[in-house]
Amino acid sequence: MKKLICFLFIVALVSPVKSVMAQAGMTVSPGKLYYKLAPGASATQKIVISNPNNKELEIGVSMNDWDYDTLGNNQTHDAGTLKNSAAAWVQVMPGSYFTLQPNEKRELDIIFTVPAGANTSIPVNTAMLFLTQLNPGDAKAQDGTSIKVSVRMGVKIYHSFTQAEERDIEVTNFTDILPAKDDKTTGGFLELSLHNTGKTWMEGKVKWELLNTQTGAKTKLDDQDIFSLPGDKRIVRQSLPANLAKGKYTATAVINYGNKDELKLVELEFAR
Repeated sequence: MKKLICFLFIVALVSPVKSVMAQAGMTVSPGKLYYKLAPGASATQKIVISNPNNKELEIGVSMNDWDYDTLGNNQTHDAGTLKNSAAAWVQVMPGSYFTLQPNEKRELDIIFTVPAGANTSIPVNTAMLFLTQLNPGDAKAQDGTSIKVSVRMGVKIYHSFTQAEERDIEVTNFTDILPAKDDKTTGGFLELSLHNTGKTWMEGKVKWELLNTQTGAKTKLDDQDIFSLPGDKRIVRQSLPANLAKGKYTATAVINYGNKDELKLVELEFAR
């Protein structure tokens, strides 16, 4: 089973809901945990969960698998269904259920143990730790309707073995896409296709710039964060301004996929 998720979201138990005003919720920090352990090794890290409300929170703990789709959206899967699943390697203390009193803050121990016979040919193993509010809070929709609201938050867990980090990314395509015939909100798109050919997770950034080769005018477009796991193929799309002047352009994309010196630059010539 697969579904698209957000990592901090409110689940409304009565619908439809356009806007929710509530004091239901929790905070969790950090949102990601990284372990580098050899087969048979174990390590413990901590997360802090806080109840900022004036009522107690009942919290349930669960584990899932997760990955990215080609656009970089997060997807969850049942625990143990992905070949790189580490869901069974995680233990949470004090357990799968606990209660937080109003304004209470608590540390949870996240114990990660790699089996002695773990498959070391899989460079990165992952899991998702979910913390779910089990006692929905009272809230009101924008129209005044009383509803019940529950909150679920996810912490991503990454594991690699003790080999050195090997980061690399391949640009497989760079093209421009014209806007739809009746679309006046954009000047089309630039589309960059990437392949994570390294052996570790990638947390990078794409910086974009346009040069009108006829006038010399430069336009800086918004930077975009990119995240991927080894073997992932990623599509990064950048909207072009709706008021982009007609002419010939060179688009430049600079991909930073690790340290400062881990950069790739690609250019595309196109016309509008």
